[in-house]
Amino acid sequence: MAAVGKLATLLPVARKGASLEIYAPSLRSLPKGSMLVMTTLPIIDWNDCLLRDLQTVPKGRHTDIYAAIMMIDPFACWEDFAEALKNAGILGVINFPPASMIERSMAGEPVDTGQELELRRMEWFTSLGFKTLFAAAEDSEIISAERRLGSDLHGVVYLPEKALELRICDEMELVSLGQQGSSMPKFALLDETASKRPVPQN
Repeated sequence: MAAVGKLATLLPVARKGASLEIYAPSLRSLPKGSMLVMTTLPIIDWNDCLLRDLQTVPKGRHTDIYAAIMMIDPFACWEDFAEALKNAGILGVINFPPASMIERSMAGEPVDTGQELELRRMEWFTSLGFKTLFAAAEDSEIISAERRLGSDLHGVVYLPEKALELRICDEMELVSLGQQGSSMPKFALLDETASKRPVPQN
């Protein structure tokens, strides 16, 4: 299945026919070649890296680019984020890394409170005119996001735990899963497994 986009550490130069891109400059702060699971560890200030990088982004309209934001950050000044993104011409956001991969119970299960905060923050971004992608590891998370964000949700990125074994590099391909009976485009970072895996329908 052909790649349709990428998770990138650098904001690409706008070009005709550009595909979907997730802009995650924070990945540059992690050792290249290490596993993606490092994005879920408290070793870097994910959102601060993004905010600082946005100050050097060339002005212009960057369509089909979604900034990777840790939506459960308790210290972020969200108004500053919205202003910085708009100044950079980026009007798309994604919850990456997703809360379900960061917040775990003692038994290793995802904590629902993180996802609730995440969805509320994404609703806030949509109220300001931003487009959203939702990153999720479980079927139930995808269904919740589709119900809560509705037509403001422009797609889903399936990110199962096995994807965290992928190696960090400058660009990581996103693969289309199609719509599979849903009106929602779906993508994955995990080619062989995710492209064959059924995605829940509404």
